[in-house]
Amino acid sequence: MPDRIARKRREEFSIRRSETDLIHVVFDRENDHIARFSVQYLAFLQNEWRPVVRFDTAHGRAHMDISHPDGSQDTRELHTQDYQVALAWAVQELKERWEFYRERYQREMQ
Repeated sequence: MPDRIARKRREEFSIRRSETDLIHVVFDRENDHIARFSVQYLAFLQNEWRPVVRFDTAHGRAHMDISHPDGSQDTRELHTQDYQVALAWAVQELKERWEFYRERYQREMQ
């Protein structure tokens, strides 16, 4: 029998930047550390919610996926693999720069 039982908890919330802009955050805690996360910026464009940028830990590493209107994505490794630091940075990055990402996506739609 294990000495310690892992405590797992999922947290999820959204941050509205406008009526048509949303940051959605989901992360799993195991004991006192972040086990996985997803931070996604969604923009309502042409009558649908479109994923513009996502930070996550899919495939076992913290990275950023930049979506394009044609359905393709660019993936970039994050500067840290400390999930606690990467999660905080991703939320702050999107809170501060969501307009930049929206404008870039809209330019690509033209």
